[in-house]
Amino acid sequence: MSEKLISINQAAAQGIERVRLPVWKNQFNHLKIDVINGKPGPWTRLYSPMNKGLGNKEPVGMLFIIVNYDAKDYLPYNGDLPDSEAYKAEEAHFVEAFKRQDTK
Repeated sequence: MSEKLISINQAAAQGIERVRLPVWKNQFNHLKIDVINGKPGPWTRLYSPMNKGLGNKEPVGMLFIIVNYDAKDYLPYNGDLPDSEAYKAEEAHFVEAFKRQDTK
């Protein structure tokens, strides 16, 4: 792995708002954390092209409670953002896939 894993606390201290877990299969899946005075805020938003296919809004907001904010489990997210053509194409893929599933 070429990128170094970081913790949520490290990301916030460095002003990195978007992170992802390297085990996530979809390259567009990521979290956007609130950074408040160099610390992670209490809320995060999950961005995933699958959200729209499931009928949910994008992003999905959630209270950010993890056991260890110092665990170096995350990578900075440097991928396409939700307004990019690549991200929108991936969303469309999931919307169509779920439509096909509903007709079975």
